[in-house]
Amino acid sequence: MNGYTNTATYSPDDNKLRLYPSTRLDQNTYERVKSAGFKWAPRQGLFVASMWTPCREDLLLELCGEIGDEDKSLTDRAEDRAERFDEYSDKRASEAEGARRAVAAIADGIPLGQPILVGHHSERRARKDAEKIENGMRRAVQMWETSEYWKRRAAGALSYAKYKELPAVRHRRIKGLEADKRKKERAKQESKKWLKLWLECEAEHNAEQQRVMALRIADMCWLHLPRKEGDREDFNLAPTAYSVLTNTHLELYAPRTLAEVIEAAKATYPATIAHCDRWITHYEHRISYERAMLDEQGGLKAEGFDIQPGGRVLIDSEWLVVLRINKKGGDVSSVTTNARYVRVRGIEEVKDYRAPTEEEAAKVKKVNKLPPIVNFPGDGFIEMTTETYKKLANDSKHTRTVEATAEHGAYRYRAGFLPNGGWRAAQVYITDAKRVEPPAPDAGEAVRFEPELEIMQSNNSGQMQVSPSDSAEFKAMREQLKNGVHVVSAPQLFPTPKALADYMVDLVRPQIGARVLEPSAGTGRLLGALPGVLPLPYLNRQTACDVVAVEINQDLAHRIESAGLASRVLQADFLTLKVNDLGGKFDCVVMNPPFENGADIKHIQHALGMLKPGGRLVAICANGPRQRAQLLPLVEQLGGQWQDLPPNTFAESGTTVNAALLTVGA
Repeated sequence: MNGYTNTATYSPDDNKLRLYPSTRLDQNTYERVKSAGFKWAPRQGLFVASMWTPCREDLLLELCGEIGDEDKSLTDRAEDRAERFDEYSDKRASEAEGARRAVAAIADGIPLGQPILVGHHSERRARKDAEKIENGMRRAVQMWETSEYWKRRAAGALSYAKYKELPAVRHRRIKGLEADKRKKERAKQESKKWLKLWLECEAEHNAEQQRVMALRIADMCWLHLPRKEGDREDFNLAPTAYSVLTNTHLELYAPRTLAEVIEAAKATYPATIAHCDRWITHYEHRISYERAMLDEQGGLKAEGFDIQPGGRVLIDSEWLVVLRINKKGGDVSSVTTNARYVRVRGIEEVKDYRAPTEEEAAKVKKVNKLPPIVNFPGDGFIEMTTETYKKLANDSKHTRTVEATAEHGAYRYRAGFLPNGGWRAAQVYITDAKRVEPPAPDAGEAVRFEPELEIMQSNNSGQMQVSPSDSAEFKAMREQLKNGVHVVSAPQLFPTPKALADYMVDLVRPQIGARVLEPSAGTGRLLGALPGVLPLPYLNRQTACDVVAVEINQDLAHRIESAGLASRVLQADFLTLKVNDLGGKFDCVVMNPPFENGADIKHIQHALGMLKPGGRLVAICANGPRQRAQLLPLVEQLGGQWQDLPPNTFAESGTTVNAALLTVGA
């Protein structure tokens, strides 16, 4: 391309290079840009590379002359992306609504419950209408799901941009950049070392000694030589310096002299050093930028704390005891805690700090104190003098710790490896050193530290929040279109909505191993919300509670039993069962009984008789005059709670009946 009509930018926020072409790129330039890792973003009208590299920077400098700073921040770009995603979502939502209306227009012309009359003149049209309805429902659901997908993408784009700007995330990014910089510095030092050795080899005047030096260097370094005429064309791997000097793989490579190897080293290593320098400079600039941004945000919250051993730090939702403070360059980089799993936590993870009391500091000091080193003889011990032990290689001697028992306190002993018909590891007794016996047992209690859970304050008033959703019709369509849906004819079957089922289980609070009764199991919505439902290799599911389910419909009872949602399933009318039929009383009862003709009143009263003292019952009932007259006084008498559920709570289950939720028990 002639002149610098294109522009390029770099953004330290996302470490991306961007090329803004003024006109359509010619084929050759396009191929170069594409092979360098740039991708075309049509909505933005630019090429973007996923990260900065020296070769990509060189290409943009060649095409544009200079690389400027990106005007848009990561948040600005996220907002632009979210706006584009919202446009996609709105378009798909409009198409979904159009398909839904088309389905409704066809379905409205079919009388409710009208079957297809085989042989009747209307059969052909009815079947076509049924096919149109199904295809329209599939299209409506597909467009709605696509719309929901773009909504999530829009929210995710903004959320990710805000997450990247968090001080803790920025601090972790700085640590990662520092680690990458150290890798390049090590690679640079390695290249300097090999270049120095090859130059010393070149300066050697004794030909035989020079060849010996070259072989020794080539055996350890990674130097590859450029291809030359005579190398096999169908084998693209470049030869190594060692294979050339030892004349191996003659069928693959043309011969090369030692002088050629040295010239290749003199060309390769300076280029590698320069390449590493560019990366190191890049990392230094990024680290400086991130540190400046972190300082502008006020730095890490933990930097304002004077963290001491014995104090507690809030990480995630736990208060952890600080056992040790780890520093790097004079600054605290991490803390060793009493966490159950990952004990060393970065300083950026600390949300809050509580200073230790004198007693807590003393406990931690006691825990961190190393046990004494003992020195006494014994069977199977290795005996040696102090001088002999000092002469052992560092990897042949170490110290081991013995935990405290009822006979002695904790102590350490020297251990060594000595050849004795094979390497043997044993405790070492230093014969010319003072004899030190194991310490007496510690009469005090063992020091234990347990993490404390942070009690998170909730603004929930205790009432379930059921938010209306405009997507209820599309969700209902999706359920109808699922393959393998088996329709069961069961009178008064209105499955509990999932959100309501989860809320009811939260209210009943079943403990692990508790006896739980579901006397009107239906499709198993309430059973599926119980805690500890886990997949097993040979069974479908296993609950963490002892669950008894009762269901009058045979097909539904069989389905619940096959799914393993209950420990025991009874196919029976719950009102005909007694406590002994169910194996005794229950800790918890959770139920959604039938409403017809006041059946919910009878079921709830019958279930109360099966509750253990101190047990808890949570039930749904119709919110009608009979229920208020008979159940509400009972709830108030037992010190329970009555909640009016929002209108249309059971709309997805096919009814608009007003319902209430009652809770009885401790």
